[in-house]
Amino acid sequence: GKDFSSRRFREALDSGAETFGWADRPGIKERREGEWLIGYGMASAARINVLMESQARVTLMPDGRLRVETDMTDIGTGTYAILGQIAGDMMGLPRDAVDVVLGDTTLPPASGSGGSWGAASSGTSVYLACEAIRKQLAERLEVDENDLTLKDGLATFDNQARSLSDILNGDQIAKLGHVLPGDTSEAVRQATFGAYFAEVAVHGASGETRVRRMHGTFAAGRILNAKTARSQCLGGMTFGIGIALTEELAFDPRDGHVANHNLAEYHIPVNADVPQLTVDLLEERDDWANPLQAKGIGELGICGAAAAITNAIYNATGVRVRDYPATLDKVIAGM
Repeated sequence: GKDFSSRRFREALDSGAETFGWADRPGIKERREGEWLIGYGMASAARINVLMESQARVTLMPDGRLRVETDMTDIGTGTYAILGQIAGDMMGLPRDAVDVVLGDTTLPPASGSGGSWGAASSGTSVYLACEAIRKQLAERLEVDENDLTLKDGLATFDNQARSLSDILNGDQIAKLGHVLPGDTSEAVRQATFGAYFAEVAVHGASGETRVRRMHGTFAAGRILNAKTARSQCLGGMTFGIGIALTEELAFDPRDGHVANHNLAEYHIPVNADVPQLTVDLLEERDDWANPLQAKGIGELGICGAAAAITNAIYNATGVRVRDYPATLDKVIAGM
């Protein structure tokens, strides 16, 4: 077999357990608060990491502003923020000096959103384009690129500081960044890891389950934006609550069509179903993944979330539900 490029699974388990208070978990059917049986459950998470072909064009405009163009999408995943942030960091510009244009098929083709590869793949193409711009700026200034510092719209070198607009002198620099999966995708196994912990209350008479609190700890390489990454994990854990307790497709046995194709009958979690969720993101760098050292995180947040909840139901009641969702009729049948 192949070695993992990085593997902080143990750390995710240990950190999550300490944060959640796993050492104080009750025994099976041991804890009761009035009519409610209380249980703790946990589960692990692992998700393969993939780098996809992606392209982006970055243009340093004559006025020193930056323009990022790619046909990448933003479906709520924070692509505008991430790509603007990467470009701004690479070129020493504030986020409001970077324009990000997405979703037009005439623009350089990106990896697309899906499979937890969007930010790392499209972000790497932006990174490579910015590297090329930095190199050309260094050539204009006749300095080694390693001796060039870009910050606050200024280029600092040899004890001098010049604005980017002054260096460009009315010109613009446009570069295409293009990333392809390479040998690093084959030489090692790349994955992200995490751990979930949940506390539930199960009604002793009805079998109704309520999630009281839930925590997730995740390791996904360099976190490009802690806010958007945390939101991805919160969304995944919320999905997990739905998978575990409410979401179920009903099919008409006569012809197989979906009978509950609306939100009145296909029950997704609402605010009242979702308790306080907490997320910790472990520090990690993975040189094998891509130049950004980042990995995908979108689907990592959902991989084992439902299992933590049904394990907590077992801890509370001694009932194993192996057919999702764990509706009250399935729980009460085993009590």
